[in-house]
Amino acid sequence: MKRAIILLAFSALLLLPSAGLKALTALPEKDYSWEASIRKDHPRLFLNKQDIPRIKKNAVGSEKFFFDAMVKRIDPLLNEPIVFKDLLIASGESSKDHEWGTRASESAMLWLITGDRKYLDYTKNLLTELAGYYQFRCDHNLNITWYAFSQICAICAYDWVYNNLDKNERADIGRALFKALDDIAWHTPGRRKPRQRENVSDHMSGCYGPPILPWYLGLAFLGDGIDDDECRKMLHEGYDLFQKMSVFRAEMAGEKGGGATACGTYAFGYYPYADFNFIYSMKAATGIDVSEKMTYVLGYLSYLDWIRLPYNREYGFGDVHHYNCMLPERDINAHIFHINNIYGVAHPEILPVADRLLKKFSLYRDIEPFPFLRLLKNAPPKTAKIDAVAVESAKSIYFDTMGQVYMRSGTGDDDTYVLFVSGGVTLQHKHYDNNNFIIYKKGWRTVDSGTRPEPGIHLSHYYCRTVAHNCVTVRMPGEVMPAYWGGPALCEEQDIPIPNDGGQCEKIGSKLLELTETPDWVYLASDATPCYHPAKVSKVVREFIWFCPDLFVVMDRVASKDASYPKTWLWHTIEEPKALGPKEWKEASEGGAMICRTLLPEDAAQELIGGPGRDFWSDGRNWPLPVLCPDDWGYGKRHIVPPETHPQLGHWRLEVAPGKPAEEDIFLHMMLVGDRDLSSMPSSTLKRDGKTLILSFQYGGKSFTLNFDTEALYGCKIDAK
Repeated sequence: MKRAIILLAFSALLLLPSAGLKALTALPEKDYSWEASIRKDHPRLFLNKQDIPRIKKNAVGSEKFFFDAMVKRIDPLLNEPIVFKDLLIASGESSKDHEWGTRASESAMLWLITGDRKYLDYTKNLLTELAGYYQFRCDHNLNITWYAFSQICAICAYDWVYNNLDKNERADIGRALFKALDDIAWHTPGRRKPRQRENVSDHMSGCYGPPILPWYLGLAFLGDGIDDDECRKMLHEGYDLFQKMSVFRAEMAGEKGGGATACGTYAFGYYPYADFNFIYSMKAATGIDVSEKMTYVLGYLSYLDWIRLPYNREYGFGDVHHYNCMLPERDINAHIFHINNIYGVAHPEILPVADRLLKKFSLYRDIEPFPFLRLLKNAPPKTAKIDAVAVESAKSIYFDTMGQVYMRSGTGDDDTYVLFVSGGVTLQHKHYDNNNFIIYKKGWRTVDSGTRPEPGIHLSHYYCRTVAHNCVTVRMPGEVMPAYWGGPALCEEQDIPIPNDGGQCEKIGSKLLELTETPDWVYLASDATPCYHPAKVSKVVREFIWFCPDLFVVMDRVASKDASYPKTWLWHTIEEPKALGPKEWKEASEGGAMICRTLLPEDAAQELIGGPGRDFWSDGRNWPLPVLCPDDWGYGKRHIVPPETHPQLGHWRLEVAPGKPAEEDIFLHMMLVGDRDLSSMPSSTLKRDGKTLILSFQYGGKSFTLNFDTEALYGCKIDAK
């Protein structure tokens, strides 16, 4: 009964009209009428005086943990000097100096809650020192940090103690803080020189760099006599940015949900804070609730529900660190909290899904990027009452804008999970991986190999390339592959050309031709031809059939413009596959195993590539992880580079190639996943009848016959008895 209620709630979530573009048609463009509603009094940034009683209640009630954590951080600092240790460091994110801005917001919040003057005095001192720190970095044309979060916190602190500053303090602290932050916020060409590691990305990214500062500066300082004209420019600039961001993110959410990017680490890392912060700050300052014009946020829940693997892992799609492939669960805990807090009353249908996900993502940060946000909690919404009707959980879903088909046999730790890559519109953190598939059963049965050292040519020359994925390559001699972001470490050879891996030259352009789901199987067909160089291929179409819960059939139709162009089918694994017989291999790692059988080409040549010195092989050489130098990128090592033997990097691949050249070839494989003791897969027969290729086997107590029309672009008739 409980399961049925949850499933119905989830179905209702998927059907919300706000998940797509319709929710955004009412968002105003260049309409600043809301400016007249900005409060004249302080505080007004994220909260106003009407909110303080509720915040105080939360501090001793449901959110006491976060209040107590603030006290534990701030109290030991009250009698200590405020010291900025790395004033001239090349990039501020390599230092903790910028965190004083966050401490200022915590101290100011403690003043609002407790009324203890020690917190007020400490906030004043911090703001004075921060203004000097910001100005010093600006004068030396240095950034503060990649994220603008701590600077927003400093602005909040000023707004929250404004009523307790005398005239001179408002002039001295306010003007100094405004001047420095104004310099940081405005980064347009011609205004000032660019700065190293300054995140000036636009509305199509995370919206967490300096471009978001004008909105918060304008809200906090408007009407205070410092520079109202500049504040209005900032407010308009900031508002326009958030409007464009909202339109873009609604487009990315599509009809069924999604993120601002199809890479889960980013979509559910810091990206959603831009949504929540704009909603909270707009309402506190103006009384206007824009949440119903941004209901694409609800689509985050459905997308999150499908991209999650057991133990809060993710598939490893796109620019994910393959260190542990963990979703950012502590951030996700916060995001679900805010979705509940903002939308729970108006959209109670989301609550069962959100509550279920919160049980999965139960960990939270001791300190969050905006540590005060939890204290803004409203009265807890009531769980929706939904009539319990037995419904079957969907086995598949296509997030069309993300370019991802997800399949799963259930949501338990022992279930089978699949991601297939096709279509999509987003380029952010996307690889050359169309028609790729990742299968998870008690561990990754097929993997995206490599990882993202930054810097390191492993990232740009191997990890993002088609050869690192479970795809098909067609090598045309002399093809020049497109560049990808990143560059060599200082200890690596410089200016090495991108290897010709025979892969794709476009990150998007594939098309999902069909997706059909039945109780026994899910069938899809995808055309990735447009993603390959038009001079080398005329057809790269994959049909992927999942026979629930653990058997797969993969059919690839590949036609090259020249018969001499080698075609290769790839299967990437964590451990070395072992031969079970002619053209049949088994790989076992973690708690599971997979058997792969090649049925076509009949004369297939198979080669295992991997092991030390060959695990990231492409175009005649290996592309290993770099040994990072202390001065890489001017500020030291940024990201964890795991040992080269780290399992989740995927150290082996099976390459399957036709035995003789031909313009057109068919690859046909059967795969079975299961426990580590998996020893065999169902026997199969393959025969031809004119243009029809007929595959027969028994599985799950049924006899299946698959009829592939080999003269069509795609097509398979499946009979089950």
